[in-house]
Amino acid sequence: MTLNKKYDYNKYINYIAVLFAFAAPISRAGIVLFSMLLILLWILEGGFKEKYIKMKNNNVIVFIIAFVVFYFASLLWSSDIAYGIKYAKKFWYFLPIFVIFTSVKKEYIKHMISAFLLSIFISEIISYGIFFEWWQFKNKLPSDPTPFMNRIQYSMFLAFAALLLLNKSFTQKIKIYKLGYFIYFLSVVVNLFMNGGRTGQLAFIISIFIVIFLNVKNKIIAVLVIIGLSTSILASAYSISPNFQKRVDLAFFEFNNMVETKEYCSSVGLRIGMWIIGSEIIIDNPIIGVGASDAMTTMHSYIDESHPNKICAKNMPNYHNDFLQIMVQLGLIGGFIYILMFYNIVKIKIKEKEYTNLPIIFVSVYIISSMFENMIHQQFSMILFTLFIGIFLALNRIENENKIH
Repeated sequence: MTLNKKYDYNKYINYIAVLFAFAAPISRAGIVLFSMLLILLWILEGGFKEKYIKMKNNNVIVFIIAFVVFYFASLLWSSDIAYGIKYAKKFWYFLPIFVIFTSVKKEYIKHMISAFLLSIFISEIISYGIFFEWWQFKNKLPSDPTPFMNRIQYSMFLAFAALLLLNKSFTQKIKIYKLGYFIYFLSVVVNLFMNGGRTGQLAFIISIFIVIFLNVKNKIIAVLVIIGLSTSILASAYSISPNFQKRVDLAFFEFNNMVETKEYCSSVGLRIGMWIIGSEIIIDNPIIGVGASDAMTTMHSYIDESHPNKICAKNMPNYHNDFLQIMVQLGLIGGFIYILMFYNIVKIKIKEKEYTNLPIIFVSVYIISSMFENMIHQQFSMILFTLFIGIFLALNRIENENKIH
């Protein structure tokens, strides 16, 4: 009877995991609901001794836990513990990683990725409709056709989805599927450059080098393909997409204006200004940082004391750079733990060719995006991390279990 119950709970975990993957790009409520259901079913499933052994022997899990624990430990040297707890409690979104890692079966992983791509497709269709003014959706404008999240996060989702599809088109052996994945890849790329999220666009252009370099054996041909494809994509996007052209021109204008006039109140200027201030804070508080709750108040005091020309940065909600913000909050120790977490994700070994390169591609997109936005502390981008790290770890676990058996 106990075995049947365990089997039933595991079956429901796998079903909910597919729904969780579908909700990840389109529904805040769905993310919360399915995260909670996954955690509840995982607890009811039991088998904690076996789960504990799996988790304690996995470096990625160890560093994720170490990172979150150190975040909460930093409350001890924070001035506002209540705010620090409120800030740090968002890390509960990482809990489904443990569920997916220990309990999802191999046959459901394909369904999870397909559900994610289907959800991206739905989001993409809505985005196209907003852009071409076929319909209205949540008061979104054609200049910002991002249906469910802000343009920075949406651009990261699209960048990774596009590269996931491109990777699939390389690994797929059936020609009709290969063609289908490539056509879908092109539609996502068009949607990416149709929107104004420069962060995801940059992550895509840099990471496409990795996808092609990993999949094309002849490296000279790979380099030529990379140069040709990225150049044609950028040239086409600049000439066809008014949003992309406007955002690129604006970025160059803001950067030049900042250099010439020391104007830090633009989008580019604010980011560079915060990098300057954040670097000073890290130099003054190098080991354990200023604590989880004091990153922004410390920045405000530095502006008052030394950077009056950067006063606009006081309106910013965060440092728009995960690495900078984490090192301000947690010092070099916290930053080192965070970097080791990603290093161990890159090292995840998956033998199945379809998935082998995905951890590297994912880390590339996520790290580049995190250099321009606080991705590790926003719901949608945290769930993207949770979903795919869970999938990569589950694939590695399944392959190791098959090796033993």
